[in-house]
Amino acid sequence: MRVSRLIVLALALAAPVSLAQRHSGSSSPPTAPPGPPAHPANGPQAITPASSGMGAIQFVAVNYGVPAPQSLTRQLRSDDDRTRAAALSAVGVPSQYLQRGHTGMPHSIQLEFADLGSSDDLDAMLTVEMDQHIVTAILMPDGDNWRRIATVFVADTFQDPRTTPATFVHTTRSLLQQDRYQAVFRAIATDNKGNYTENEAHLRIFNNRAVITMNFASAARDCTSASVGKRTDPAGGCNIVHRWLQPDPTDPAKHFTLVTATGHLSAHEATDPLGTSRGYEDAHLRNFSCQPFLFSDVALRFEPTAISGPCVK
Repeated sequence: MRVSRLIVLALALAAPVSLAQRHSGSSSPPTAPPGPPAHPANGPQAITPASSGMGAIQFVAVNYGVPAPQSLTRQLRSDDDRTRAAALSAVGVPSQYLQRGHTGMPHSIQLEFADLGSSDDLDAMLTVEMDQHIVTAILMPDGDNWRRIATVFVADTFQDPRTTPATFVHTTRSLLQQDRYQAVFRAIATDNKGNYTENEAHLRIFNNRAVITMNFASAARDCTSASVGKRTDPAGGCNIVHRWLQPDPTDPAKHFTLVTATGHLSAHEATDPLGTSRGYEDAHLRNFSCQPFLFSDVALRFEPTAISGPCVK
Protein backbone atom coordinates (compact mmCIF):
# COMPACT_ATOMS: atom_id res chain seq x y z
CA MET A 1 0.00 0.00 0.00
CA ARG A 2 1.47 3.29 -1.01
CA VAL A 3 1.10 6.14 1.40
CA SER A 4 1.72 9.66 0.28
CA ARG A 5 2.72 12.06 2.98
CA LEU A 6 2.76 15.80 2.91
CA ILE A 7 3.88 17.66 5.96
CA VAL A 8 3.58 21.39 5.98
CA LEU A 9 5.21 23.01 8.97
CA ALA A 10 4.77 26.72 9.58
CA LEU A 11 6.52 27.80 12.75
CA ALA A 12 5.60 31.00 14.55
CA LEU A 13 8.09 33.34 16.22
CA ALA A 14 9.88 31.62 19.05
CA ALA A 15 8.03 31.92 22.33
CA PRO A 16 9.46 31.51 25.83
CA VAL A 17 9.60 27.83 26.67
CA SER A 18 7.53 26.73 29.58
CA LEU A 19 6.99 23.23 30.82
CA ALA A 20 3.79 24.12 32.62
CA GLN A 21 0.92 22.01 31.50
CA ARG A 22 -2.54 21.72 32.47
CA HIS A 23 -4.12 19.10 32.58
CA SER A 24 -14.15 14.58 56.18
CA GLY A 25 -12.44 13.48 58.91
CA SER A 26 -15.69 13.09 60.92
CA SER A 27 -16.80 9.61 61.88
CA SER A 28 -19.80 7.94 60.29
CA PRO A 29 -23.00 7.36 62.30
CA PRO A 30 -23.78 3.83 63.51
CA THR A 31 -25.38 1.60 60.90
CA ALA A 32 -27.42 -1.56 61.04
CA PRO A 33 -25.63 -4.90 60.65
CA PRO A 34 -25.16 -5.88 57.01
CA GLY A 35 -27.79 -8.13 55.49
CA PRO A 36 -27.16 -11.44 53.75
CA PRO A 37 -25.01 -11.24 50.61
CA ALA A 38 -26.92 -10.65 47.42
CA HIS A 39 -27.06 -13.46 44.91
CA PRO A 40 -25.21 -12.69 41.69
CA ALA A 41 -27.35 -11.96 38.69
CA ASN A 42 -27.90 -14.76 36.25
CA GLY A 43 -25.93 -14.71 33.02
CA PRO A 44 -22.29 -13.98 32.21
CA GLN A 45 -20.61 -11.02 33.84
CA ALA A 46 -19.01 -8.33 31.70
CA ILE A 47 -15.22 -8.54 31.46
CA THR A 48 -13.47 -5.29 32.32
CA PRO A 49 -10.47 -4.22 30.26
CA ALA A 50 -7.20 -3.88 32.16
CA SER A 51 -7.22 -0.26 31.03
CA SER A 52 -9.54 1.99 29.04
CA GLY A 53 -10.14 5.68 28.50
CA MET A 54 -8.94 8.48 26.25
CA GLY A 55 -7.76 10.89 28.93
CA ALA A 56 -7.42 14.39 27.47
CA ILE A 57 -8.12 13.20 23.90
CA GLN A 58 -11.48 14.42 22.60
CA PHE A 59 -13.29 12.70 19.70
CA VAL A 60 -16.23 14.19 17.79
CA ALA A 61 -17.93 12.36 14.91
CA VAL A 62 -19.34 14.69 12.23
CA ASN A 63 -20.28 14.65 8.55
CA TYR A 64 -19.50 17.91 6.74
CA GLY A 65 -18.50 18.75 3.20
CA VAL A 66 -15.11 20.51 3.11
CA PRO A 67 -12.57 21.71 0.51
CA ALA A 68 -9.85 19.32 -0.63
CA PRO A 69 -7.07 18.82 1.99
CA GLN A 70 -4.42 20.56 -0.13
CA SER A 71 -6.70 23.58 -0.54
CA LEU A 72 -7.36 23.69 3.19
CA THR A 73 -3.63 23.79 3.97
CA ARG A 74 -3.25 26.87 1.76
CA GLN A 75 -6.35 28.57 3.19
CA LEU A 76 -5.16 27.95 6.75
CA ARG A 77 -2.14 30.19 6.08
CA SER A 78 -4.10 32.93 4.32
CA ASP A 79 -3.62 36.53 5.43
CA ASP A 80 -7.33 37.10 4.87
CA ASP A 81 -9.17 36.53 8.16
CA ARG A 82 -12.38 35.35 6.52
CA THR A 83 -10.60 32.80 4.35
CA ARG A 84 -8.57 31.51 7.28
CA ALA A 85 -11.61 31.41 9.58
CA ALA A 86 -13.55 29.34 7.03
CA ALA A 87 -10.66 26.88 6.78
CA LEU A 88 -10.31 26.62 10.58
CA SER A 89 -14.04 26.01 10.85
CA ALA A 90 -13.80 23.27 8.21
CA VAL A 91 -11.08 21.58 10.27
CA GLY A 92 -13.21 21.83 13.43
CA VAL A 93 -11.07 23.96 15.75
CA PRO A 94 -12.70 25.27 18.97
CA SER A 95 -14.77 28.43 18.55
CA GLN A 96 -12.29 30.57 20.51
CA TYR A 97 -10.11 30.71 17.37
CA LEU A 98 -12.97 31.96 15.19
CA GLN A 99 -13.77 35.22 16.99
CA ARG A 100 -14.21 38.18 14.68
CA GLY A 101 -11.06 40.23 14.62
CA HIS A 102 -9.14 37.51 16.48
CA THR A 103 -8.99 34.66 13.99
CA GLY A 104 -6.31 32.19 15.01
CA MET A 105 -3.20 31.48 12.95
CA PRO A 106 -1.84 27.90 13.09
CA HIS A 107 1.71 27.55 14.38
CA SER A 108 2.16 24.39 12.31
CA ILE A 109 0.18 22.27 9.87
CA GLN A 110 0.63 18.56 9.16
CA LEU A 111 -1.11 16.74 6.30
CA GLU A 112 -0.88 12.98 5.89
CA PHE A 113 -2.64 10.61 3.51
CA ALA A 114 -3.28 6.93 4.33
CA ASP A 115 -5.91 4.28 3.72
CA LEU A 116 -7.80 4.16 7.02
CA GLY A 117 -10.83 2.36 5.56
CA SER A 118 -11.54 -0.53 3.24
CA SER A 119 -11.57 1.28 -0.12
CA ASP A 120 -8.63 1.96 -2.41
CA ASP A 121 -8.89 5.72 -1.80
CA LEU A 122 -6.48 7.52 0.49
CA ASP A 123 -8.03 9.31 3.46
CA ALA A 124 -6.46 12.43 4.95
CA MET A 125 -5.47 13.55 8.45
CA LEU A 126 -5.05 17.32 8.59
CA THR A 127 -3.59 18.48 11.91
CA VAL A 128 -3.22 22.10 13.03
CA GLU A 129 -1.35 23.36 16.09
CA MET A 130 -3.04 26.38 17.68
CA ASP A 131 -2.14 28.44 20.76
CA GLN A 132 -3.90 26.11 23.19
CA HIS A 133 -4.98 23.06 21.14
CA ILE A 134 -3.80 20.48 18.63
CA VAL A 135 -6.65 19.51 16.30
CA THR A 136 -6.84 16.71 13.70
CA ALA A 137 -9.56 16.58 11.06
CA ILE A 138 -10.28 13.13 9.60
CA LEU A 139 -11.14 13.72 5.93
CA MET A 140 -12.59 11.13 3.53
CA PRO A 141 -12.95 11.45 -0.26
CA ASP A 142 -16.52 11.39 -1.56
CA GLY A 143 -16.39 11.16 -5.33
CA ASP A 144 -14.81 14.40 -6.50
CA ASN A 145 -15.44 16.03 -3.11
CA TRP A 146 -14.22 15.62 0.47
CA ARG A 147 -16.01 15.24 3.79
CA ARG A 148 -14.84 15.72 7.36
CA ILE A 149 -16.11 12.70 9.27
CA ALA A 150 -14.43 13.33 12.63
CA THR A 151 -12.34 15.76 14.64
CA VAL A 152 -9.88 14.64 17.30
CA PHE A 153 -8.24 17.24 19.52
CA VAL A 154 -6.44 17.87 22.78
CA ALA A 155 -6.00 20.98 24.90
CA ASP A 156 -2.25 21.59 24.81
CA THR A 157 -0.31 24.84 25.00
CA PHE A 158 2.06 25.76 22.18
CA GLN A 159 4.54 26.88 24.88
CA ASP A 160 5.20 23.20 25.71
CA PRO A 161 8.11 22.22 23.42
CA ARG A 162 7.51 18.50 23.98
CA THR A 163 4.29 18.39 21.96
CA THR A 164 3.77 18.83 18.22
CA PRO A 165 1.28 17.49 15.67
CA ALA A 166 3.69 14.57 15.13
CA THR A 167 3.61 13.61 18.83
CA PHE A 168 -0.21 13.84 18.87
CA VAL A 169 -1.03 11.66 15.85
CA HIS A 170 0.79 9.21 13.59
CA THR A 171 -0.14 6.20 11.46
CA THR A 172 0.71 2.53 11.89
CA ARG A 173 -0.38 -0.58 10.02
CA SER A 174 -3.78 -1.82 11.14
CA LEU A 175 -3.74 -4.92 13.33
CA LEU A 176 -6.87 -6.12 11.51
CA GLN A 177 -5.65 -5.62 7.92
CA GLN A 178 -1.94 -5.41 7.24
CA ASP A 179 -2.57 -3.56 3.97
CA ARG A 180 -4.53 -0.81 5.76
CA TYR A 181 -3.60 1.83 8.33
CA GLN A 182 -4.85 3.16 11.63
CA ALA A 183 -4.39 6.60 13.14
CA VAL A 184 -2.87 6.46 16.63
CA PHE A 185 -3.45 9.44 18.94
CA ARG A 186 -1.50 10.04 22.14
CA ALA A 187 -1.87 12.73 24.80
CA ILE A 188 -0.02 13.09 28.07
CA ALA A 189 -1.08 14.77 31.33
CA THR A 190 1.59 15.70 33.88
CA ASP A 191 1.88 17.35 37.27
CA ASN A 192 4.67 19.11 39.15
CA LYS A 193 5.55 16.00 41.18
CA GLY A 194 6.91 13.97 38.28
CA ASN A 195 3.71 12.00 37.73
CA TYR A 196 2.28 11.55 34.26
CA THR A 197 -0.34 9.52 32.41
CA GLU A 198 -0.33 9.01 28.65
CA ASN A 199 -3.52 7.88 26.93
CA GLU A 200 -3.72 6.31 23.49
CA ALA A 201 -6.62 5.93 21.03
CA HIS A 202 -6.73 4.01 17.74
CA LEU A 203 -8.94 5.19 14.87
CA ARG A 204 -10.16 3.42 11.72
CA ILE A 205 -12.87 4.14 9.14
CA PHE A 206 -15.72 1.62 8.78
CA ASN A 207 -18.83 2.14 6.64
CA ASN A 208 -17.78 5.77 5.96
CA ARG A 209 -17.60 6.47 9.72
CA ALA A 210 -14.58 7.20 11.87
CA VAL A 211 -14.47 4.77 14.80
CA ILE A 212 -12.27 4.57 17.91
CA THR A 213 -11.43 0.87 17.97
CA MET A 214 -9.28 0.85 21.12
CA ASN A 215 -8.22 3.22 23.90
CA PHE A 216 -6.18 2.77 27.07
CA ALA A 217 -3.53 4.35 29.30
CA SER A 218 -0.37 3.49 27.38
CA ALA A 219 2.11 4.78 29.96
CA ALA A 220 2.16 6.20 33.47
CA ARG A 221 4.58 7.24 36.18
CA ASP A 222 3.38 7.49 39.77
CA CYS A 223 5.85 8.98 42.24
CA THR A 224 3.46 9.63 45.14
CA SER A 225 0.99 6.75 45.46
CA ALA A 226 1.20 4.20 48.26
CA SER A 227 -1.92 2.33 47.14
CA VAL A 228 -2.34 -1.31 48.05
CA GLY A 229 -0.82 -3.51 45.38
CA LYS A 230 1.70 -0.92 44.23
CA ARG A 231 5.33 -1.13 45.19
CA THR A 232 6.40 1.53 47.70
CA ASP A 233 9.96 2.66 48.26
CA PRO A 234 10.78 4.19 51.70
CA ALA A 235 13.48 6.28 50.01
CA GLY A 236 11.08 7.53 47.34
CA GLY A 237 11.03 6.65 43.68
CA CYS A 238 8.34 6.07 41.07
CA ASN A 239 6.19 3.18 39.91
CA ILE A 240 6.00 2.96 36.11
CA VAL A 241 3.49 1.29 33.75
CA HIS A 242 3.73 0.74 30.01
CA ARG A 243 0.93 -0.82 27.97
CA TRP A 244 0.45 -1.85 24.33
CA LEU A 245 -1.82 -3.92 22.07
CA GLN A 246 -0.22 -6.62 19.94
CA PRO A 247 -1.31 -9.60 17.79
CA ASP A 248 -1.38 -13.00 19.47
CA PRO A 249 1.35 -15.03 17.74
CA THR A 250 -0.86 -18.14 17.75
CA ASP A 251 -3.53 -16.40 15.62
CA PRO A 252 -2.36 -12.89 14.73
CA ALA A 253 -5.22 -12.17 12.32
CA LYS A 254 -8.01 -12.68 14.87
CA HIS A 255 -6.65 -12.69 18.41
CA PHE A 256 -4.88 -9.83 20.18
CA THR A 257 -3.25 -9.17 23.54
CA LEU A 258 -3.15 -6.09 25.71
CA VAL A 259 0.19 -6.26 27.52
CA THR A 260 0.67 -4.39 30.80
CA ALA A 261 4.27 -4.03 32.01
CA THR A 262 5.17 -2.56 35.41
CA GLY A 263 8.42 -1.56 37.05
CA HIS A 264 10.02 0.81 39.54
CA LEU A 265 12.57 3.62 39.47
CA SER A 266 14.50 4.39 42.63
CA ALA A 267 14.61 7.96 43.89
CA HIS A 268 18.04 8.37 42.31
CA GLU A 269 16.97 6.83 39.00
CA ALA A 270 13.81 8.95 38.89
CA THR A 271 15.84 12.18 39.11
CA ASP A 272 18.56 11.03 36.72
CA PRO A 273 18.61 13.11 33.50
CA LEU A 274 18.02 9.86 31.62
CA GLY A 275 15.01 9.08 33.80
CA THR A 276 12.59 10.88 31.49
CA SER A 277 13.55 8.67 28.54
CA ARG A 278 11.00 6.06 27.46
CA GLY A 279 13.84 3.67 26.71
CA TYR A 280 15.21 4.13 30.24
CA GLU A 281 11.80 3.25 31.67
CA ASP A 282 11.56 0.23 29.36
CA ALA A 283 14.79 -1.13 30.84
CA HIS A 284 13.21 -1.08 34.33
CA LEU A 285 10.04 -3.03 33.49
CA ARG A 286 9.99 -6.29 35.44
CA ASN A 287 6.44 -7.70 35.62
CA PHE A 288 4.13 -8.44 32.69
CA SER A 289 0.46 -9.36 32.46
CA CYS A 290 -1.63 -10.11 29.39
CA GLN A 291 -5.32 -9.80 28.55
CA PRO A 292 -6.79 -11.46 25.43
CA PHE A 293 -8.93 -9.39 23.05
CA LEU A 294 -11.06 -10.04 19.96
CA PHE A 295 -12.36 -7.48 17.49
CA SER A 296 -16.15 -7.18 17.55
CA ASP A 297 -17.65 -6.74 14.07
CA VAL A 298 -20.85 -5.53 15.77
CA ALA A 299 -19.38 -2.98 18.19
CA LEU A 300 -16.46 -2.17 15.82
CA ARG A 301 -13.94 -2.22 18.64
CA PHE A 302 -11.53 -4.54 20.41
CA GLU A 303 -13.18 -6.26 23.39
CA PRO A 304 -11.60 -8.41 26.16
CA THR A 305 -12.44 -12.10 26.28
CA ALA A 306 -10.89 -12.87 29.69
CA ILE A 307 -9.41 -11.07 32.67
CA SER A 308 -5.77 -10.02 32.65
CA GLY A 309 -3.32 -12.63 33.91
CA PRO A 310 0.27 -13.89 33.59
CA CYS A 311 1.61 -13.76 30.04
CA VAL A 312 3.30 -17.18 30.25
CA LYS A 313 0.93 -19.92 29.03
